[in-house]
Amino acid sequence: MINKIIYISNTRLDYSLNSACIKGLSENGVEVVGFYVKGGGIRGLIKTVSFYLHNSGDIDAVMIGYDSPVLVALFRPFCRKKIIYNAALSVYERMIISRELASRFSVKAVYYWFIDFVAVHLANLVIVETDHQADFFKKIFKISGKKIYKSWIGVDENKFFYNPALPKYDSFTVLFRGAFMPESGVEYAIKAAKILEDKNIKFIVIGSGILLKKVKKLAEELKPANLELITDYVSYDTLRTTMQRCHLSLGQLSNHDRLSRTIPHKAYESLAMKLPYLTASNIGVLELLAPGETCLACSPADANSLAEKILWAKNNYPVAEKIAENGYKQYQDQLKSSILAGNILNKISGI
Repeated sequence: MINKIIYISNTRLDYSLNSACIKGLSENGVEVVGFYVKGGGIRGLIKTVSFYLHNSGDIDAVMIGYDSPVLVALFRPFCRKKIIYNAALSVYERMIISRELASRFSVKAVYYWFIDFVAVHLANLVIVETDHQADFFKKIFKISGKKIYKSWIGVDENKFFYNPALPKYDSFTVLFRGAFMPESGVEYAIKAAKILEDKNIKFIVIGSGILLKKVKKLAEELKPANLELITDYVSYDTLRTTMQRCHLSLGQLSNHDRLSRTIPHKAYESLAMKLPYLTASNIGVLELLAPGETCLACSPADANSLAEKILWAKNNYPVAEKIAENGYKQYQDQLKSSILAGNILNKISGI
């Protein structure tokens, strides 16, 4: 029986991957004592250890949050409780494969691989986001599958929820939101907007990131009259309202290697808001969603395929709405925070 957990992370506790888990644990009757290691460095680590020693008297487990492999290594020497690493993905994948901050054979890549390797071997259980991610961990970090547990990430239900009272925009509106990363495929959304410029379809693109300059340059070159590009900060309230008023939500659209293992947050958010979700047919997201049943799908890295599917959704919107209803039911039945955390607690109790 798990009654109390210390949850510590180098990432903000209100970041969706952490907050959804913490909320779900609390809803299952677990007392969660959280600590955000703000600032890092030696001082941050000393504060973290002090917090742990002050609160660890009656805990049942320590959960290390997203993007915090160093904390697993920090706690292992003196922590006799179960250590659960809520990794979702590896730092190596996020920094090297996704952001391409260095080559895969660089010193930096070896460093990220090493801290991930140490963390997954020292933790009692490692939580990842998909079965393909689990296979990746087993292969690249040489870890037993018994130490890995797949759990859908879910959604921060305090920030993203269905509001039927909000009306849709007058024109059929397609939304792309998220970080402009190599795997996002935001460029295909902009190209699709140009293709559909005369079809009375509006595109809203909200985001920023390492490809921001390229995105702005492409938008300036193509000049789609039906595109609204928003790159400034947007509050969660504004984002939620904008999403709810749109007719279609776009997922990750490229054919990037990372998309074979990951499911973006906006997939869960779209399901929770009963919003039709259109994604490229990558095997990561298709572990969760089924084209024609709980999502719409197009060919990866293909603006023409994307435009054709968007136009189909506009012309067959009652069908798209039914697919969104199926996705909403899947969210209610399988993906709410309380359900996901309950499954995690059962797994922890068994190790």
